[in-house]
Amino acid sequence: MRSVARRPVPSHPKLSHTTADLRDPGVRRALAGCDVIAHLGFQLWHSRDAAGVNLGGTANVIAAAPGRIVLASSAAVYGAWPDNPLPLSEDDEAQPNRECAYAEHKLEAERRCASAVPTVSLRICAVLGPHADPLVKKASKGLKRAVPAARGRRQAVQFLHEDDAAAALLAAVKSEVASVYNVAPADWLDETGVADVSGGRVVHLPFGVLLHG
Repeated sequence: MRSVARRPVPSHPKLSHTTADLRDPGVRRALAGCDVIAHLGFQLWHSRDAAGVNLGGTANVIAAAPGRIVLASSAAVYGAWPDNPLPLSEDDEAQPNRECAYAEHKLEAERRCASAVPTVSLRICAVLGPHADPLVKKASKGLKRAVPAARGRRQAVQFLHEDDAAAALLAAVKSEVASVYNVAPADWLDETGVADVSGGRVVHLPFGVLLHG
């Protein structure tokens, strides 16, 4: 097995790790010839070069010419729209909000990967757990004080444990399918439900403020 990440990982006799930015041209050589690449590298938070990180890294994954790609996409590609059906299914149109560059990058990565090689795109909801991104952990702790909600829009929030997300990725790697799958619990919470769990107070904000906050 081979892996690429900006940070070193614990050594393992069956793993050959390359410490590099996913945009580095050397990534193509490090991953060349892989039967399957699980593409997890993405810039979630706002940055000046988010497109370069997200789509440049995806270009290197594709250029490595794997047999298949398993892309960790996001449920955010559906966008937050007042007329979204509940629940959303894979047959519903992906129409990310323009205010959310991350979602637009995810959908474009789906398209680029699928047009290059057989691809499984997993549209994963919010992932929580002991190894969650530090900023995700910080945001989750903030829910104990305030639960932000888009003013005038119906809320439907889902959370997935990291072990379940990992299991879905592993199942996709082992499979032979090439399609799009939603990865989320069967139910969801509105803002009041989140507040009941977290103990926070619901705070309604303009949609644009909520996305850029």
